[in-house]
Amino acid sequence: MHSGGTNSQGERLPLPRGQFEIGKDGAGLLVVGFDGSGPSRNALAYAAGLARRDNAELMIAFVESMTSATLWFFAGSPIIPDTAADLTEDLRDELSGVGVPWRFVSVRGDTARELETLASACMADAIVVGRSRSMWHNLGGSVAVGLAKRSRRTVHIVP
Repeated sequence: MHSGGTNSQGERLPLPRGQFEIGKDGAGLLVVGFDGSGPSRNALAYAAGLARRDNAELMIAFVESMTSATLWFFAGSPIIPDTAADLTEDLRDELSGVGVPWRFVSVRGDTARELETLASACMADAIVVGRSRSMWHNLGGSVAVGLAKRSRRTVHIVP
C-alpha cells in the first residue's frame, strides 16, 4: 500500500519510514540552503512559510566549500571555524515562534551537489535557495542556476 490511509476516526495514518505518499498535497520535507546571507534568509523565510502551510519539516543545510577562505589547515587536517555553530544560534532566533519542525546540518563540498545529495538521501520534496546577488555568480553560474539545471526535484529560487 502506497498511502498511509486513515483510521476509523478519519485521521491520517503515518507512512512507513522512507516511503513516498502518492498524491499527497503539499510538501513533506524541504531542504533549505542557508549561509546567513540576505538571500539565504529570504529563502529560509519563504521555506518556513511554505512548511507551515503544508505541515512540513525543514532541513536547513550549511555547506562549507572546500575552497572557502574560511578553511584553515592545521597538521594536515582542515579546521572549519565556528560558522555552523554561529548559524545555529541565528536559526533559533529566526525560527522562534514559527511552529515548524526543523533540523540543521553542516556539510562540506560543492554547494549545489551537497544540497541535491541531502535532498535525495532524505527524499525531500524540494530545495529552496536564495538567488545570488553577486555579479560573478551571474557570469559564472550560481548555486541556484546549477540546481535548476541539474536537480531531480523542484527548486525554489527566492530573490
